[in-house]
Amino acid sequence: MNAARGGVIFGVLLGFVGVVQAELEPGLLVKLYDVGVDLRSVPELVTGQTPNHVRTVPTLDLVLDRGDFGDLREQFVTEVRGLLRTTAPGSYRLRLRCDDGALLWLNGRLLIDHDGLHGPEPKDSAPFELPPGDHALYIRHFQAGAGAQLTLEWATPEDGPDAFTLVPADALWHTATPTPQTSPGRKHVIPALRRGRPGDGRPLTELHPAFRRVPRGAQLDPYLLSWFKDGRLSHMGTPRPEGAGPVVVWLPPEERPYLYGVAMPLLGATYADHVAVWLVQGGEAKRIVVVDDGAAPPQGVVFRFGLGGPSSMVESGDVAFELRDVRALANGLELEFTQPLDPRVGWETEAYYLEQWPFDLRANREPQRDGRVYPVKSATVSEDRRQVFLETDELRTSHVVYLRLLPPCVSEQGALPWTTEAWLTLNALPERRGTPRPAPPIEPQNILSPEQVRAGWRLLFDGRTTAGWRGWRRDTAPAGWEVRDGCLVRVGPGGDICTEDQFENFELVLEWRISPGGNSGIFFRASEERNYPWETGPEMQVLDNAEHADGRSPLTSAGADYALHAPLRDVTRPVGLFNEARIRMQGAQVEYWLNGERIVQYEIGSEDWERRVAASKFSQMPGFGRAPRGHVVLQDHGDRVWYRNIRIRELPPGTTDRKTD
Repeated sequence: MNAARGGVIFGVLLGFVGVVQAELEPGLLVKLYDVGVDLRSVPELVTGQTPNHVRTVPTLDLVLDRGDFGDLREQFVTEVRGLLRTTAPGSYRLRLRCDDGALLWLNGRLLIDHDGLHGPEPKDSAPFELPPGDHALYIRHFQAGAGAQLTLEWATPEDGPDAFTLVPADALWHTATPTPQTSPGRKHVIPALRRGRPGDGRPLTELHPAFRRVPRGAQLDPYLLSWFKDGRLSHMGTPRPEGAGPVVVWLPPEERPYLYGVAMPLLGATYADHVAVWLVQGGEAKRIVVVDDGAAPPQGVVFRFGLGGPSSMVESGDVAFELRDVRALANGLELEFTQPLDPRVGWETEAYYLEQWPFDLRANREPQRDGRVYPVKSATVSEDRRQVFLETDELRTSHVVYLRLLPPCVSEQGALPWTTEAWLTLNALPERRGTPRPAPPIEPQNILSPEQVRAGWRLLFDGRTTAGWRGWRRDTAPAGWEVRDGCLVRVGPGGDICTEDQFENFELVLEWRISPGGNSGIFFRASEERNYPWETGPEMQVLDNAEHADGRSPLTSAGADYALHAPLRDVTRPVGLFNEARIRMQGAQVEYWLNGERIVQYEIGSEDWERRVAASKFSQMPGFGRAPRGHVVLQDHGDRVWYRNIRIRELPPGTTDRKTD
C-alpha cells in the first residue's frame, strides 16, 4: 500500500445529527426574498441577508393568486424550514408540486430535485424509510414569472405508497425562536451551478461502467475504514482531533450530512490507488484520489462515482471516459483523462469552469460558494490527448477548487464524460509548473471555394463583421450579437437578428453550435409586417436535446420544423460541437438537412401541412408560412449560440439542380 492510500484514515458521520432539543411551535417557517433578477434554476442566497417577508404556515400549500407570497409576484426565492414529524415507522414518500422549480432536503439529504422553469407539476421522491420522530425539513424554491405554487404532500405507511395527501398540520413543526427581522429591497443570490444530465451537475443513477454486479451470495472483502467526520476526510484523524493536520478532502456541500460507512480501494490500471466511499443509506458513491508526496500536506480530489455498493460489485475491465485525476500545479491545474480527447476539443478555455470555495478550520467554517468564477488563461492538450494543463495564476490555498467540464468535451470514440465535476481540496501549491503551448491552427472558416462561387453560392457572414445583418425590425445590428473567433455569437440580450436581404427560392447552408441547455432557431421567409419572425417564417429548431425541455418532444427537438414536423431521428452532435444545417426552399417544397441527412420534408399549403398548422399555435397567425419571400433570421432565445459558414444560393423557380457545393 503506497503513501497515498496508507497515510490516510477515512471515517463516517454517525447518522444525521438529528434535531436539537428545543421548544417547538406548530407549522413551517417561510421566508421570502425579492431578488429581482432573471432565474432559471434554484439559486443560493448570499448569507446574512434578512428576508422581505416572514410567515408561519400550518401546512405548505402556497399559491400566488391567493396572495400567499405577499406582495411578491415574480423573481423571488422562497425558503421553508421546519420539522416533519412521523409517528409510525415505515416507508414514506414526499411530493412537491411547485411553479417554478424547488429542491427539498430531509435530514440533510436531497430527496426531491424539481428544479427548472415549469408549471405546477408534481414530482415525487423515491420511497424512503423513516423512524418515528422529528426530521429536519428544508425547501428552497424560486419564482421566475407568471403563476407560482409550492405545495408539500406525502404518502405514509398507513395510506400506501401512492396515496398522496397534503401533509397535515400536526406533522409540521418548527423551532420556537424570535420572529426573524425583515427588510425591504432587493436581495443578492449566487447563481446556481448548472444542473445537467446525471453525472453533469446531478447525482449518477447507474452503476459505474467499469464495474459489474456480482451474483447474489458472492463474498467480497470491502475496505472498512474509521470515521468520516463532518464531510471531511482528515489525515490520520479518526475522527479529526483538535490540532490535527489539514483536511485532506472535503465532500461536495450537499453530501456532508450524509452517512458514509464503507470504503473500498479500487484496483486495476485505471483507478489504482483510488478509493470509493459509499453512503450507508444508499445513493451516489464518490471516488477519491489523495496525493501525499511528502513535499506538501496531503490533498485530495473527489469525483462522482455511481450507484452500487462494495458488497455487490467488482471491476469489469471496461474503461469509462472521465477525469481520472486533477492535480494542482504552481500555475494551474493538470487534468488527466481515462481516454484520449477528440482532436477537435480540449483547447478552448471556455470549456472549463472554475470556482474556489474558501474554508477556515480554525473558525470551523466549511467551504462556502461566493459566486466568483475564475478565468482560465490557456488550455494545453498533451500529445497523447490524455492530459490538459489549465493555466491560471489565481489558485488559492485553504480553498476547495470546483472544476466543471463544459461542452465541447468528448472522447476520440465519441463518448461524453461519465462525470464532469471535480472538487479539489487545496492545502498547498506544489513547486511543479505546467508549460502552456499555443493551440493548433484551425481550418479557415467563412470562405467559399472557386467551385462554390461558380455554383452560385455567396456568403451571408464574412467572419469578421456583422455586415449584412441587423436586428429584427431595426436598422442596426444589436449589441447582444458579436463576432468572436469567426462566429456570429449571441452573447447577451439583443433580440433576433436577420439578413438585410430577402430571399424566395434558395438553398441555405450554415453551421451552428449551442450552449448546454440552450435554444435558438433559424427562420426563413420571415416578414417584418409582423412583430415576431415566428408569426410568418417557418423555423428549423436549434437546441440542446439532452438538457432543454423542448428536447423531450421530437416535434420541438433539434432539426424539427418547429411544432409541426419532427426529424426522422436525432442526428445532432455532442453539445459544443458544430452541426451542419441545410435548408432548401423551392416554391412550396421545403427540406431540412442536418449533418448530412435529410430529416424533414414538407410542402407548404398541402393538405397535410394545413392540417398540422390548424392544430398548432400557428392557427392564430394568418400569415404563417405564406410570405412568398422574406428574411433569414437567427433567434435570440436567451442562450449562447454560435453560427458560422453561413452561405446561400438563390434558386430559380422549378429548378432541378441539386448540386450542393
